[in-house]
Amino acid sequence: MIFLRFACLLAGMLALVVPPMLLFPSGAVTFAPSSSAALLAAQLLAASSFFFIAVAGHRIKRSPRLARLCALVLLAPFAAGAATLWRGVEPTALWLGGALLGFTLIVGLALVLVMLQGPSAGRLRARERRQQRLPALRHG
Repeated sequence: MIFLRFACLLAGMLALVVPPMLLFPSGAVTFAPSSSAALLAAQLLAASSFFFIAVAGHRIKRSPRLARLCALVLLAPFAAGAATLWRGVEPTALWLGGALLGFTLIVGLALVLVMLQGPSAGRLRARERRQQRLPALRHG
């Protein structure tokens, strides 16, 4: 899980840095504030979803609800990658959209695998020990 968290952190940083880096030498052909704002919002949403998984990754195994939320949050970069592949004409944009889509699918499948695994034997024994202990009584 630690490698998944580091990969998500790296993907979040790359989602913020790479698109402006690719636009730097040539810049945008036309300036359209509405489309620029929409692209910036999609870029921030995709990066924030990877950052959320990187930060909450240590709790995903313990909380099925959080794992489902993380899988739901991955819909933003999945949609961004699919839209880039669908509407893109520049080869660099197609490669980046494919990489984003592929990484999002890998992270989503890893989260689904975590959700499908049952609790381990060690975790079940620890839960049984906690339930068997008597509550401590305080004398006042």
